[in-house]
Amino acid sequence: MPTFETEDIGTFVALGGTFSSHQEEKNRRYRWPDAWVVPDAAVVPEGAAIEIPDRVEEVKPASELTAVIGAPIHRASESEAWDAIEGFTVSNDVTAAGDWPGWSDPDHGMVTGVGYKILTTFSPILTEYRSKGEVDDYVDLDVEVRVDGQVSVSGSTNQMAFGIGEMVSFASHITPLEPNDVVALGDPGNPRRTLDDAESVTASVESIGMLENPIRRV
Repeated sequence: MPTFETEDIGTFVALGGTFSSHQEEKNRRYRWPDAWVVPDAAVVPEGAAIEIPDRVEEVKPASELTAVIGAPIHRASESEAWDAIEGFTVSNDVTAAGDWPGWSDPDHGMVTGVGYKILTTFSPILTEYRSKGEVDDYVDLDVEVRVDGQVSVSGSTNQMAFGIGEMVSFASHITPLEPNDVVALGDPGNPRRTLDDAESVTASVESIGMLENPIRRV
């Protein structure tokens, strides 16, 4: 399979709220996805440790189908965005859901910051990817997370509330995308096990790959 180094990634765009199951979990309806850019320090490859600071709690895993961009696009149509995808890999959108950091006002109707998502090592990504197939190849893939071998997240890409081309198009309207950029396409939500006291986590997407990382407190 083709590979890349995490250092080769240009812009890492993460999208949230893209699965109907995740929208139901948050009791929100989305006109379009949430979006943020992941800092370089948050990105680690398979096998590297996810480091959880002592103050951080309720750390939730999330397995995400992730598009690897192969051609430059900006303000692309859905079909142009689909054509620009080189392939797909798996990333893990690790999220600290406790009181700190990032929750600016606990009574606010929605989260107003993503500090709880962009901590160092909190965005592992599998550095092997599968070359792009047909659109229909991605409509019903199992999405799973296992924490210390126990299922934490179980879902399917058939729960996506937006199409893949639609999501990459949306990302390209926020920032230009170039070859070696990646766009994480969201997750099913509803994790049943956290990473707080875990030793390892495995995020997988059927036919795409399996991303495993150890966990340690720092």
